[in-house]
Amino acid sequence: MIEQINLREKVDRARLSFDTQLAQVLLGRPDLSHAQIAKEFGIGKNVVRRVIKQFNIGGRKRGPKAKAGEPAS
Repeated sequence: MIEQINLREKVDRARLSFDTQLAQVLLGRPDLSHAQIAKEFGIGKNVVRRVIKQFNIGGRKRGPKAKAGEPAS
């Protein structure tokens, strides 16, 4: 007899495990940009943003800000 599995539950567990690992990197490496972390993990920046929101991670540098009167690059 073939054992039934709950695929949704397995996917949710795998995603939570990955998200937790990514959150640990985000917290442990504030020197890396979102783009650098996304590249290191082979994921998109939207995934990084989702995990930041999911784990309420704040206070990371996102890059230099334009000075008043200068166009943003």
